[in-house]
Amino acid sequence: MDVWDFEAIDWDDEEDEEGNLAHCRRRGIDERVVAEVLAEAPVEITMHLVTAEISLVGPDRGGAMWTLLFDWSYKRGDWIRPVTGWPAEPEEIREWKRARGAGR
Repeated sequence: MDVWDFEAIDWDDEEDEEGNLAHCRRRGIDERVVAEVLAEAPVEITMHLVTAEISLVGPDRGGAMWTLLFDWSYKRGDWIRPVTGWPAEPEEIREWKRARGAGR
């Protein structure tokens, strides 16, 4: 499935302390960050993934760069599920710039 062919973002309930929403919030990532990065044309980067299928790098609307990992939802095949993320590291930002043509 293409990373851009998703219908919804699959978040666990706020009360689920072991869910993906609670995990992402502990890492400084909330629903707004994920929605903004997805809306701001992130790029898929290559990295070794164990618990996710897709790694994306891109800015939020404030310009902060994020690396976000996603998997396909076990609930529906057309939902994307945030797994984890972090503020993008310099090499990840360089890869984003190269893919966007801004690194020249």
